Amino acid sequence: MFPVLETPRLMLREIVPADAHSLFAFRSDVEEQKHNDPPHKAVSESYELIARLAAEYRETGAVRWGLTIKGYDDVVGLLGFNFWAREHHRAGIGYDLSRHLWGQGLMFEAMTAALEHGFTTMGLNRVEAHTNSDNLASRRMLQRLGFWQEGTFHDHFFEDGAYHDVALYVMLRRDRPEPRVP
Repeated sequence: MFPVLETPRLMLREIVPADAHSLFAFRSDVEEQKHNDPPHKAVSESYELIARLAAEYRETGAVRWGLTIKGYDDVVGLLGFNFWAREHHRAGIGYDLSRHLWGQGLMFEAMTAALEHGFTTMGLNRVEAHTNSDNLASRRMLQRLGFWQEGTFHDHFFEDGAYHDVALYVMLRRDRPEPRVP
């Protein structure tokens, strides 16, 4: 059963093929995807992403939620554990949110719920987040959540004619702040 999480303003639920057009709306935004995967050029790419995420959940348990604002069914973001090394109690978390909703604390709220699920239900000891070193908003949010920077992958990816660094942020169970209401 796919886990559904609820926060004061959000529902985090399974993303399904019916969400392809709302997913495409933000995954095709060049600015929104600046620090993420390449923008989708066709809605077929959004359908493919949804199918891949569903297969990864079935095969590995790597759970990715579609973020919806309560009262609306449109997916406005993605959040979840991109990999889950069960034997090591470790997972990597990733996220993106429709640009028109940036700066409202929605991803912080969603991340708080996802981390609680990860540490309690999934039994994680370590959660990693990789973020483009230039993405200051993402880095600030991770720090606010209680992550600390463990290192930097220098020249980790090549995009737009330049190499970019990736900052590795980590939260360990023992260092985790007390769960709080977002």
